[in-house]
Amino acid sequence: MKKLISNLVTVAIVVVVGLTLFFGENDDQARQDVDPTLFQPNWAAISVWPGIEGTGAAQPDPNRLTTVIVLDDSGSMENDIRAAKIAVAEAVNQLPDTGRVSLTALNSGVLLPPTPVAQARSVVASVLEPVRADGGTPLGQALGKAHDILIQEAATQRGFGTYRIILTTDGQATDDTVLEQQVKRVVAETPVELVTIGIGIGEGHVLNMPGFVNYITVNSVDGLASALTDAVAEQTAFAPITDFEGTN
Repeated sequence: MKKLISNLVTVAIVVVVGLTLFFGENDDQARQDVDPTLFQPNWAAISVWPGIEGTGAAQPDPNRLTTVIVLDDSGSMENDIRAAKIAVAEAVNQLPDTGRVSLTALNSGVLLPPTPVAQARSVVASVLEPVRADGGTPLGQALGKAHDILIQEAATQRGFGTYRIILTTDGQATDDTVLEQQVKRVVAETPVELVTIGIGIGEGHVLNMPGFVNYITVNSVDGLASALTDAVAEQTAFAPITDFEGTN
């Protein structure tokens, strides 16, 4: 398969929703000195993404919006997990009826496999209800898992799709090296747009790199729902990647 990225595309959103809140911190405490040249697009890799053949009947709907939402259920979310789950549910409600959505969590794993949005709305509260805040913050591992879900969906859709990943966090991952590797993989080797809704993430952090990652600031979990709603609304107008030919 030489080129699975097709002319009209499906939008996929991967949302790592979690606020590992350290209210006494400043931006510098979530800072990394990341070399942005490492994240320059590899157009050869992008043009053949997802790089696998789909199984079963093809579903090449150019208007389909495929969304993967990843909830941060780490232990530091104990006081905010309810608000975060409500924000996720509200984001699902804003997605187009014709789309598909999957829910997963950092520690709890897949909560809902890819499902039509109209159907997901009726079950999102019940699948999120048992999730509790416990464990570490493996953002890199979660980003990799979310991308793997998108690969399978993109293969089924014959590569139709513009894909968006939205990570909501303070950047305090327990797997920093893996996170950097996965961000590089997504930013440099796929047509996925990466968006961070962040708390106190300083410039130079792998999740706050102007030109490679779109960064949105929120002050607390209270601003999460509106930020997610804005991000979901914005993605419907995101210009699709329609052609990689002639790109340097």
